[in-house]
Amino acid sequence: MKSLHPLFSLGFRPFFLLAALLGSGLMLVWLLMLTWGLQLPGVNDPLAWHSHEMLFGYTGAVIAGFLLTAVRRWTGKLTPDGLPLLILAGAWLLARLVPLISNWSWLYALVDLLFWLGLWISLWPALKAAEWRNRVFLLLLAGLFLAAGLSHAGKLGWGSGWLGHLGVHLGLDLVLIIMLTVANRVLPFFIQLGLQRQPFDSYAWLDRPLPWLLGLLVAVHLLWPMTPWSGLINLLLAALLLPRLYLWWDRGVWQKPLLWSLYLAYAWLVFGLILRGLGMLELVNPYLGIHALTVGGLGLLTLSMMSRVGLGHTGRALQASPWIVLALLMLLAAACIRVLTVQWLGLLAYQVSAGLWSLALLIYFFVYWPVLTQSDVSSSSSRNN
Repeated sequence: MKSLHPLFSLGFRPFFLLAALLGSGLMLVWLLMLTWGLQLPGVNDPLAWHSHEMLFGYTGAVIAGFLLTAVRRWTGKLTPDGLPLLILAGAWLLARLVPLISNWSWLYALVDLLFWLGLWISLWPALKAAEWRNRVFLLLLAGLFLAAGLSHAGKLGWGSGWLGHLGVHLGLDLVLIIMLTVANRVLPFFIQLGLQRQPFDSYAWLDRPLPWLLGLLVAVHLLWPMTPWSGLINLLLAALLLPRLYLWWDRGVWQKPLLWSLYLAYAWLVFGLILRGLGMLELVNPYLGIHALTVGGLGLLTLSMMSRVGLGHTGRALQASPWIVLALLMLLAAACIRVLTVQWLGLLAYQVSAGLWSLALLIYFFVYWPVLTQSDVSSSSSRNN
C-alpha cells in the first residue's frame, strides 16, 4: 500500500492549517472592508459574509479537523485520509475562495454545502453504531448543514434576509453545543493529566440537565428569538455551567499555557452567555455577548485545542512554544478589546481586535506548518530504531 503524505494522514493536519491561514486572511479582508470599504465580487453584504465565514468557514474547519481525528480514537474505526481527505479539504477551501473571486453565489452555496455533507458522510460509518454521546455529533453536523443552507438562502435573497439571519444564529448555537460538549469532556481530563492530580468529582445535578437545556436553548432561539425568554434561557445555561469553573479550579493551571487557555476559553463561553442573555433583555448591547462567545470563547478554545492536538497527535511533548503562548495572549487581548472597549474606542477596537486575531492565527500557521506536514515524532523514531 502506498504511504500517505503526512499532511493527509489524519484530518487535523490539513484542516488546522487551513483554519489558521484562512481564518487569519479572511479576518484581514474583513478589516479592509471596515477600514477602507474594500469590495469583493461575491460579497454584497459584508457583515453576513463575515459572520458566515468565521462560523461555517474558520470554526467549521476546526470542527472537521477535530472530529475526523477524535472519532478514530473514540470508536477505533477509520476516518477518511489520503485522497478523500484531500477532496474534503479542497471543497472547504474552494468555498472560501469563490466569493473572493466571483459573484456566483449559487456556486458558493453549492460547494460550501457539499463540504458539510461530505463531512457528515465521512463520519457516518464510524459513528452510526457508536454510543449516543458520540453519535449525537451526526445530529449536530446535520443541523450545521441546515444552518449553512439557511445562511446561503439569505445571501441569495430568499426570505427577505431573515433566513440568513436565522441560519447564522442557529449555526452559532450548534457550534456552541459542540464546543461545550467537547470542553466538558476534555478540560477536566486535561487538567487532571497535565497536573498529575486526582480526577475531578462529577455531579449528576450538573450533568443530567445540560443536554436538555442545550436543546431548549436552540428551540427557544428558533421560536422566540431576541425575546426575554431567549435571554432567560441564556442566563440559566450560564448558571448551570458556572459551577464547573469552581469545580475544575486548580492553581497549577496557570503554570501551563495549554491549560489556562482552555480554562479561560470556558470562562469566556460562560461570560458570553451572560452578556447575550442580558442583551436579549435589552440591558446591554446584544452584540457584546455574540463576540464574547465567538472571539473569546470559540476563538481561544479553538486555538488552544489546535495547539494541543497538533502536539499530542504527532508524538510531541505537550509544551507550548513561546510563540504559541504569545498567540494565545494576543487572542485573549483581541477578545478583551472587542468586548470591553468597543463602547469607548469604536472602530479602533474592531481594527485592533481583528489585527490581533489575524496575527495570532498566522503565528499558529507558521509554528505548526513543520509539525503538521512532517511525520509523527514517534513514527520517525521507530523507523530510525
